[in-house]
Amino acid sequence: MLWTGGNGTGLSYYLKYAEDSTEDDPTIIAKGVDENGNEFEKTIHINEINPKSATVVEMRALEAHMGVKKLGGFTSLPMEAGAMGLNDRTDFMDMFQKQIGDMKLLLQKKTAAYYQYSMQAYWDFMNKK
Repeated sequence: MLWTGGNGTGLSYYLKYAEDSTEDDPTIIAKGVDENGNEFEKTIHINEINPKSATVVEMRALEAHMGVKKLGGFTSLPMEAGAMGLNDRTDFMDMFQKQIGDMKLLLQKKTAAYYQYSMQAYWDFMNKK
């Protein structure tokens, strides 16, 4: 099991590597219950994830695969991700910028630096494509 959890919408799921996952095509299975109580299963190809237009489930899969350090042990993703449904897409890089700006405004330098680190990890992923 790579990850298990959910968010404030009721979305709850786990992530595990698919049996046919390879180093060249890392593939993750997400299985759980969406925010409406419906069961789902999705296959996520890590190399196809675009953090500028991704779902929270895709980003959790990327986070788990990359081993990005998690703030307080919970997540590397901005707080707004906690309000996303299964199929909601957003630009996570913009979300990171907003979160960093908010933390700086609140004089939370360590938290701002952490989100900067996380954002850089995802930029590095995009630049390797």
